[in-house]
Amino acid sequence: MVITRIREEVLSSPRLSNVRERFGGVVVIGGVNIDLRGRPTGEVLEKHTSNPGKINVDSGGVGRNITHNLALLNVPVTLLSAVGDDGEGIRILEETGKAGVKTEQMIISGEHPTGIYLAILDEKGEMEVAVSDMQILEEITVDYLRSKAYLIKESKIVVVDTNIPEESIGYVVDLCNKVKVPLLIEPVSVEKAKELSKILDGSGRWIIDYITPSRDELESILGAEIGDDQDLDLVKAAEELRCRGVKNVIVTLGKRGIYVSYSGAGGSREREQDKPGKGKFMAPYRGEVVDITGAGDALVAGLVYGIYKGYSLEVAARFGLSAAALTISTKEAVRRDLREGLLRKRIEEEKERGGLL
Repeated sequence: MVITRIREEVLSSPRLSNVRERFGGVVVIGGVNIDLRGRPTGEVLEKHTSNPGKINVDSGGVGRNITHNLALLNVPVTLLSAVGDDGEGIRILEETGKAGVKTEQMIISGEHPTGIYLAILDEKGEMEVAVSDMQILEEITVDYLRSKAYLIKESKIVVVDTNIPEESIGYVVDLCNKVKVPLLIEPVSVEKAKELSKILDGSGRWIIDYITPSRDELESILGAEIGDDQDLDLVKAAEELRCRGVKNVIVTLGKRGIYVSYSGAGGSREREQDKPGKGKFMAPYRGEVVDITGAGDALVAGLVYGIYKGYSLEVAARFGLSAAALTISTKEAVRRDLREGLLRKRIEEEKERGGLL
């Protein structure tokens, strides 16, 4: 399936660029794919037959969406991932590069096609079923990341989503710890979050500076269900994760907003169980909900924007809430008019409404 015209000048670029230059921005390592979303125009989704409807085709992937948002927020960002030597891959490279993301270090694979995520939505816009073909992300190997280690070492913060292989995640965590570069991990899904359980085994061998799980993903990492006392047990679960080596835990709670459990020890990379923690529930920013697709990616991008700019975690979290609220008010997974000024304006509006807790 060719979704866009192949441009020869893009395909003629080397498979792996070895050009080295000073960086000092944000490196994002993670998933890239084409998103296909189909939704019926009728009153109900009829199964086992063809439904008249609308199909949206977009560049997507957790890592890619985060980088796109960061570029719109004027943050220098490099994406490390893989696309196929095909029309879909060229579309992603063109659209992502045009947004301001540095894509020169990505793999252009001759072995696997670009990842595809196919979702069928029901009449309410909620996912009925989805199929993903992401085998190409297995090419984000330790060897590939080792060849890009100089970029990671020069970053102000590194972001990893768990679409990449488990051993590759371990390599990045280890490298960031050694060179003392802050690291944020986005668990992506309940199943993929399990990859973090070996890294966060309580041994204190590795430290993760920031992690952004949902409630279900938090349970998956810990390998245990959170109790029935919704707030108290959530707080305990987040604190348990901090005891296993995470400095700051930002739990996404959907309509309830987020819960932030953080260290009061500034930039120290000491063992978390030796430091008292703090916690805070933060309500979501209000506004019209059009489509929640991409809200989590926008929240992570806003959070990283705040961290990159040197704000406290609480203020950075407000940037994340602002980015998420702005994104769900549009049909796009990445709001194309997202800018620093718009992000700050949304925070000021929430202050005036008395919404900052």
